[in-house]
Amino acid sequence: MKQKEWIKIYTEERDAVVQTFDVEKFKEFYAKWKARGFYNMDLPSDKFIEISLRKMAYHSTKIPESVRLEAEKWLLDRGYSTDL
Repeated sequence: MKQKEWIKIYTEERDAVVQTFDVEKFKEFYAKWKARGFYNMDLPSDKFIEISLRKMAYHSTKIPESVRLEAEKWLLDRGYSTDL
């Protein structure tokens, strides 16, 4: 498979898992793509992933607006910024 095809599949799967805000699903996604050589480091804490998923959703242009707003509210309600 060509690199461009891998990147397309990767971004589609990443966007789908980010929208779930599910840490365990993200860990599964990460393990799958780490095995394929897309990552070369271990994951941070679950709390860090939880916050990061929402920041990723908030800043993504491919995530539905309702999900982006949910991510923003969650972050701000807990005292986190939306900055990366």
